[in-house]
Amino acid sequence: MLSEPSGGFDGFYRSEYGRIVRLMYGLTGRWPVAEELAQESMLSAHRNWERVCIMDRPDLWLRRVALNRAISARRRLVAEVAALGRVRTASTSETPTPADETIWDEIRRLPRRQSAAMVLWAVEGLTHAEIGEALDCSADTARTHIRRARETLRRTLKSEVET
Repeated sequence: MLSEPSGGFDGFYRSEYGRIVRLMYGLTGRWPVAEELAQESMLSAHRNWERVCIMDRPDLWLRRVALNRAISARRRLVAEVAALGRVRTASTSETPTPADETIWDEIRRLPRRQSAAMVLWAVEGLTHAEIGEALDCSADTARTHIRRARETLRRTLKSEVET
């Protein structure tokens, strides 16, 4: 373990902030996004400073945090663009039919995690792994939520059609 870098966090910030902004600009191509990612990364370093300052290379830890934030931001952007595309497609299609409304009403009646998993799968088009990450569970658990939700919907909707 090394001792805290000279100048403490303030010195660390002054020496690393510009480098992190340039690194993030290289990844994103947008200065405002690069600055925001650098600020968020520095905030994380500040919050964890007692642990970070004794690392052999706190600068590398900061870069890993910044890169992870950039990757997450990129994933969010891709998901948002895809979701907007689906919303635009849905909003330009016909008005929902009574059958559509019935299905969504039944999805909303499912247990909370099954309902969330179904919406993430059906509307967002996420994989089981992504759903698991969003719901803070494993991909197998997400798969089980979807399977159980589909079974319940199949039974419920079949009984409604028969009556």
